[in-house]
Amino acid sequence: MTSDKSTSGPETIDTAPPKPSKLRAWARAGARRFGGLLSAGANGLLVTGLLIATPFALVTPLGNYSLSQLQPPAERTLVLHGIDGQPFARRGGCVAESVQLSEVPDHFVAALLAMEDRRFRYHLGVDPIGTVRALFRNLDAGTFVQGGSTLTQQLVKNAFLSSDRTLERKQKEALLSLWLEWRLSKTEILEHYMSRVYFGEGCFGLRAAARRYFDKPVRDLTLAESAYLVALIKAPSELARDEDAAQRRAELVLQAMVETGDLKAADAKAVPRARPRPEAKELGGYYADWVATTINVTDKSDYTPLPVHTTFDPKLQGLAENALDGVLAKRGRKQQASEGAMVVMRKDGTVVAMVGGTDYAKSPFNRAVQAQRQPGSAFKLFVYLAALRAGVDPDARISDQPITIGDYEPKNYGKGYRGDVAIRSAFAASINTVAVRLSEAVGRESVIATARDLGISTKLEPTPSIALGSFEVNLLELTSAYAAIAAGAYPVKPWAITAFEQLPSTVRPPVGAGAWLLTEADDARSLLSDVVRSGTGRRARLKVASYGKTGTSQDHRDAWFIGFAGDLVVGVWVGNDDFSPMRRVTGGGLPAEIWHEFMVEALEIEKQRKEPSLQIAAFTPQPRKSTGQYQIAADVLSGGPNAYADGGAEFGPGPFGFGQRFLNRGGERAKTRRGGRKGGGLFGRLFN
Repeated sequence: MTSDKSTSGPETIDTAPPKPSKLRAWARAGARRFGGLLSAGANGLLVTGLLIATPFALVTPLGNYSLSQLQPPAERTLVLHGIDGQPFARRGGCVAESVQLSEVPDHFVAALLAMEDRRFRYHLGVDPIGTVRALFRNLDAGTFVQGGSTLTQQLVKNAFLSSDRTLERKQKEALLSLWLEWRLSKTEILEHYMSRVYFGEGCFGLRAAARRYFDKPVRDLTLAESAYLVALIKAPSELARDEDAAQRRAELVLQAMVETGDLKAADAKAVPRARPRPEAKELGGYYADWVATTINVTDKSDYTPLPVHTTFDPKLQGLAENALDGVLAKRGRKQQASEGAMVVMRKDGTVVAMVGGTDYAKSPFNRAVQAQRQPGSAFKLFVYLAALRAGVDPDARISDQPITIGDYEPKNYGKGYRGDVAIRSAFAASINTVAVRLSEAVGRESVIATARDLGISTKLEPTPSIALGSFEVNLLELTSAYAAIAAGAYPVKPWAITAFEQLPSTVRPPVGAGAWLLTEADDARSLLSDVVRSGTGRRARLKVASYGKTGTSQDHRDAWFIGFAGDLVVGVWVGNDDFSPMRRVTGGGLPAEIWHEFMVEALEIEKQRKEPSLQIAAFTPQPRKSTGQYQIAADVLSGGPNAYADGGAEFGPGPFGFGQRFLNRGGERAKTRRGGRKGGGLFGRLFN
């Protein structure tokens, strides 16, 4: 192997072998030729039987295999940009075009063959000597410490097969390796291998790895850098995250080059440590993951990075992370709350920040999007909104007393009852019996229809407990539903991507977003304001108008606060991944504190914000035509003796002063109410 003439690194190391005596040189050359002949002979014995048994194996691929599968992966890199125009994260593949042997430094090839396949030039795809050597080493160690696969076999496994350690897979690997050696030259096999081998950090192929770790083209790699990259091949996922371990293995690579005669021992000791480029610190890892999952790049032949412009706000992202981490660091351990999540969006659904957990590096599981948890009383918004649609006055009075529906007997927090209370007071205090009574009066299907209209797509069933949030939702959808109240239009669809490549001057929300006027929005906002001003959400109270609702699931397994102020709609969840109970954490506790701490600083930033260069088209909601009337069972509201009996029993006057069984919508108020039907979730059907 000749020394590399094109290397531009700082060291000037002669990679040519030392000049031994003629006797030693003759002995070494003879030994290497003998090893090659021995390997070739052993291959001949091995292959002869295979050729006889499988005469077509070397002409056509086994199964549905094609040489086109040898091309490097082409998952295009996504470069995500925030509202400031700056990139904040990269997602997708770390990939690049195939490399040609002519552009690869000689010392990289020498390092690769010395470490991975010393008889590559002589074997026919399978190396019996290497296989036997690995077998004895593994037996001696009592465990698997070395594989006997050639570069050709590794290429076959990476391109065609799985990593399963089964006899069937090894048999296919051997036959396909022989076929590949028959179809391609050694140079072509080497180029394909270097173009698709995995180097960790999502990088496939030498070209992509050289750019990721050293920010340079392949031809400029130094000897130290080549050794470092070859070292990663053994365990790329682990070594890419442990630089010290990778450096120690790089020293083994240099020693292997000494053993093969490609490097002098003295020069190997003089090689400096490679200095891989530290991974750029990313903002909004959970946000970036969420956005990336919504993009489907169809062109698989394009390796150029794709700019993706988003509504991500790095300042608000930083505030969100600090608020969540700060409150949990102070009180989380004491109250046995280990995790949390936040979603920050605007009234039009543009998501500007997202926190899916306390530590993205330890757990990229996005609790804001992927986790399904019980919302508790945060779900009561849909119960009360359904009642408002049916004509209920928020200031009317309703009965708070024990209620039984079959075997279901909901209890209030604190186990007390207040008798007749105003509906808005019941909402502010989050009284369970009133929510259930309203749900039964307006109908559980109407509650579900209301939730669907506002974007809840998860499983909901018409059971009595639905009024108290017994069915799981995710934070992103729940926050979007509250955004509809803030916007006065529905549905609000969460979105982030404003453009690819070039950013336009104006963008529009997703199709169908904000299509329908929510005529009950004023009353709903009034109820949410009472929660913050005098109810369970008092810890979230701000100096400006603020709105929100608390939620706590059974046994304090989940705690929520969803609310809005100014143009920002923010949802907070706190809990534990293993669903273990927290120590009496309610939605008015840690979540409300996190929400308040974020909002105080966020609203100050909003005041100082300059007019954005990107304009987002406003919603243009239209009124919906009524498809029928909601009917409210008056005796259900009053808690009469036959409230949940079937049949035509006579009922006395209810809390609204009506003597009939059902309270129908009436007067001018009724003209703005709409009938409900089953919906299809966030991007699904709405009222007709």
